[in-house]
Formats: sequence, structure tokens, C-alpha cells
Amino acid sequence: MATVSVVYPREPGGTFDYDYYQTKHMPLVGERWGAVGLTGGEALLGRSAPDGSDAPYFAIGIIHFESDEALKAAMNGEHASEVIGDIRNFTNVRPVIQVNERYVPEL
Repeated sequence: MATVSVVYPREPGGTFDYDYYQTKHMPLVGERWGAVGLTGGEALLGRSAPDGSDAPYFAIGIIHFESDEALKAAMNGEHASEVIGDIRNFTNVRPVIQVNERYVPEL
């Protein structure tokens, strides 16, 4: 399994449309990349830091692909520019994108 995190840092002058992200962008990701091996994901919406101040990130999107090959197919496929290009419709910050190895501990 390949997991990608997309982190949207909170920066001065930064904006983030949570409604668009949840109702338009995430469904677009599922529609466009589901056929090439996207298996699921989640979004962590930054609400606050532990001390009550602003969260350091607007959001963290996490998406899972069935394999490294599926991830590459999505990132290099016909819908990649549409999905990545849609980011400007809900934020003016530059996201940090990272490919991860997923580890789920038993707690």
C-alpha cells in the first residue's frame, strides 16, 4: 500500500475553504483516481493547537493507494493535472506532499 499525505500549512494571509475541500475536492479525488487504485482516505481538519491557538495546519489529507504502481499511475495519469490544479480552488497556500509508508500500531 502507498499512502500520500497532503499538508496545508497555516501561513500569514493563507486561506482555506473547508466546505469546498470536503464537498468538491475530496469527491473529485475519489472519482478521478478510484479507477487507478485509490482505496480510501481521510482528511484531518485543523481546528486548534493544544493551547487553543490556531492549528499549525489548515488540513492534512491522507489518501491510500493499493500499490506504489497505482500511486504512480494516478500522479502521472490523465487526471493528475485536474486533481492537483483543483487545489487553487480552495486554498492559496502551497501544500506539502509526501509519500509515506503506513504503520498502524496496536495501542
